[in-house]
Amino acid sequence: MFRLKISRSFSSALFAFALLICFVAASVSTPSSASASGGAEPQKKDKESKKGKKSKKSPNAPAEPGTPAMWEDRGDVSKLNLIMGIGSEEGMPKPPFQFDKEDVTGTNPKIKVIDANGVKWNLKFDEEVHAEVAASRIAWACGYMVEESYFMPSGKVDGVTGLGRAKKFVGSDGSFTNGMFEKRPDNIARRAINWDWDKNPFVGTKELSGLAILNCLLSNWDAKPTNNNVLGMFDDDGSVKDWYLVADWGGTFGKTGGFMSHTKWDLADYSKQQFISGSRGNTISFHYSGKMSALRSVPREHAQWFLGILGKLSDNQIRDAFRAAGATQAETEGFTAQIRKRISELQAAAR
Repeated sequence: MFRLKISRSFSSALFAFALLICFVAASVSTPSSASASGGAEPQKKDKESKKGKKSKKSPNAPAEPGTPAMWEDRGDVSKLNLIMGIGSEEGMPKPPFQFDKEDVTGTNPKIKVIDANGVKWNLKFDEEVHAEVAASRIAWACGYMVEESYFMPSGKVDGVTGLGRAKKFVGSDGSFTNGMFEKRPDNIARRAINWDWDKNPFVGTKELSGLAILNCLLSNWDAKPTNNNVLGMFDDDGSVKDWYLVADWGGTFGKTGGFMSHTKWDLADYSKQQFISGSRGNTISFHYSGKMSALRSVPREHAQWFLGILGKLSDNQIRDAFRAAGATQAETEGFTAQIRKRISELQAAAR
């Protein structure tokens, strides 16, 4: 009984002492109106720190949303250089290349590298590299935004290590063949937006119809929303534009279809692929089986507008797009002839 009383007294004293400690701590930390903002300061700094890290990653990229854009006038299309496309000789990747890391996103093997000028690139491999370079040159010439890319027949990357699926395409000494360098500049904001063909700011416009026609003309079976991106860029006047574009043209120049039937960069299949399925009234329909969920038919006047651009490309310009992609002479001539054939079919249907 005596022990119990002592224990209870001790517990009461301990409890009182704990209350005293809490009271003192509360008195010290309870802020006045002036110090309340000071108490919140560490959290504010933490947020600013995170923002700082984000801006440090792309210090020159626009942070705020811009005006949606999909197409721009290239001027005299017949004078465009399709060897370079949106790029230039000065903008080409400059060796030596330093390995950064393997990029495991998407379905095709690729690695991230930094060139001699400190420019960041995605280096892609496999047969898509030919198709993507050629298709992006043609898309750019038609007024659509594309990512800057270059085909390189061979090269070497220093410091390559720990590769997974890209190991098949990169030697132990870092050597590679048939690679496509796609620029990843710090002044472009990648909005992480995948837009749908039937849900975007351009629904019902001739510009969107033109882009859909281009996907059918190039047999891009992989035109799914996850390959449709938005890039934020500063315009010449300092304003910001959010460019809606097809960011992956690798599934082109073959046969459209399902998982087991589609092909890419296959001249024989591309030559057999039907382009236009018919025209009725004010509508032209395309023979397309792929991942573009809408726009298999477009208004005739939209097709006529697009032909006013596409039809101005010469055969030599189209050949240049394939030469830039590392195509053989036979592939260059064959694909060029097939594209001209499809343009003629569209002209006949749009009359």
